[in-house]
Amino acid sequence: MEEKIKYSTRQQKLILECLQEHGDIFYTIDQFMDILRGKDIHIGRTTVYRGLERLQKEGAVLKVPSVEGAAAQYRFVRDEERKNYGKLVCLECGHTIPLQCGCIDHFVGHVLDEHGFEIDQSRTVFYGYCDGCRRKRR
Repeated sequence: MEEKIKYSTRQQKLILECLQEHGDIFYTIDQFMDILRGKDIHIGRTTVYRGLERLQKEGAVLKVPSVEGAAAQYRFVRDEERKNYGKLVCLECGHTIPLQCGCIDHFVGHVLDEHGFEIDQSRTVFYGYCDGCRRKRR
């Protein structure tokens, strides 16, 4: 099987650099476009969307899909977060918690044994609400 060759355009490099600068914060495409414009970087919305989607597929960006009509949100994933374990992502505040306990290993084993499906743990994300946001919702 051939390895897919990754290429990078100038715009993609600018998008990635901007994401890296803003670390742990999730942004919608519109918010991210505002950040780029504030840096006097003018990239089309479609190019930004495609760049973020591509970076997400490569594992450099974490995407929280749209929920209840809200826009999808994206943020940079640091190297230490790319390890082979799942993540918990709060749908309210975007806080990300690495899922490093053995429970995911049992779940992954169950899915493989019982369903014949191998889960890529490095791309496994569970969405819900962190403790602080859960308390606020009550």
